[in-house]
Amino acid sequence: MILLGPVQLVVIGLPNENLKGQIAKQLHAASESGAIRVLDALAIQKRKDGAIISLGASDLSPNQRYEYGAIVGGLMGFGATGTEEGAEAGAILGAEAFADRTFGLSDDDLQDIASDLPSGMTAVVVLFEHRWALGLKQALQDTGGVVLAQGLVQPEDLMLFGAELAASVAAVEQVEPSQGDFAH
Repeated sequence: MILLGPVQLVVIGLPNENLKGQIAKQLHAASESGAIRVLDALAIQKRKDGAIISLGASDLSPNQRYEYGAIVGGLMGFGATGTEEGAEAGAILGAEAFADRTFGLSDDDLQDIASDLPSGMTAVVVLFEHRWALGLKQALQDTGGVVLAQGLVQPEDLMLFGAELAASVAAVEQVEPSQGDFAH
């Protein structure tokens, strides 16, 4: 059995005039360091004249793409049917789709995605495995531990939460009656 780290999907929107390769460089650096493995990446660019350009990439060999597609498809097939037959059918479909096409998307699928993009924008879709977490995952499995919750919290979200919390506390302090109001 292949030990997979957690897999994350990220979708980024960028104005075409700001494309300078910095995101690709950072993904490549993280991949080279072993922190992540890019399972699939796709950039769909819609030029101002409406022309659409797409470019895909992966750190996986064709055989690895087939294997990962089978795993993902099998899990989805089992989830959809709850049966071994569903898992097998999903594995076959997933392996073929993932091995032959970026994210298993057809040219028509890419056109549909691009149609929702404003002119002059690029969407970058990246599916990557957190390789740094493999040891942690193994330790959880070895000890019977389970992840109870997970999520990404951006620093900006924490700042917004802090501002909302401060506003709530201030509002409560303004409406709390003083202790003398209840004394009779």
